[in-house]
Amino acid sequence: PQGMVLTDEFMYVADTGNHAIRRIRRHSGEVETVAGTGRVAITPSGDYFAEPAAADLNSPTGLAMSRNVIYIAMTGLHQIWSLSLITNTLEIFAGSGREGIVDGMSRSACFAQPSALAVMDDTLFVADAKSSAVRAVDLATRQVSTLVGRSLCDCGDTDGHAAEARMQFPLDIHADPRHKSLWVADTYNNKIKRIQTKNKLVSSVPVDRRLDEPGGLAFNGDSLYIANTNFHEIVCLNLRNGKTQALNVNNDTL
Repeated sequence: PQGMVLTDEFMYVADTGNHAIRRIRRHSGEVETVAGTGRVAITPSGDYFAEPAAADLNSPTGLAMSRNVIYIAMTGLHQIWSLSLITNTLEIFAGSGREGIVDGMSRSACFAQPSALAVMDDTLFVADAKSSAVRAVDLATRQVSTLVGRSLCDCGDTDGHAAEARMQFPLDIHADPRHKSLWVADTYNNKIKRIQTKNKLVSSVPVDRRLDEPGGLAFNGDSLYIANTNFHEIVCLNLRNGKTQALNVNNDTL
């Protein structure tokens, strides 16, 4: 399991290894599959699925929700899919299925192993891991654009304006509407990056602890929680003073 989103009643989980989307009732703990058969889709059998539980998926990894629609980073197919909680239907939302970094309208655009999603201001932001890019999809028009990144083979570790900035295999992204920012796990650079969406400036976040392939983020108030993957720890970064503290995950009162 990789990405998750919460509603009042449910937790939705991208069950990556089972090629499925699962739903957990928060009060009873009951688990059910809402999309995916468990079989791997090499190519999609269609664009629209009236019965999501009968559709074959391929490594769904990241989830985000907006207006009763769950968006799915379908990593194995290099696409973004959407699951409507109102109509209980599944469709391919963006991406041609060809691996690459190509902007344009919805199905003509190309992604490369999209791994995480975040929504802010009616825009779906995508951590497009293999292209070392951050992409944006306008939810109204389905127009795809690129904030950071240039091509599949163009990666690096450069701050500055988004057009010139470079990352390396970002695996997670989190939206911060209050500060109009995106927090990105720049995984292979062992860093956390911040993108200011108004001026499109990218900067490395100072951290007083060694990070080793950080793979997950969660933002709350003035704290950024980091899955410091290769050190097997969850780190809480205080964004006001740059201090970090590892969480004691064995503490029953956490």
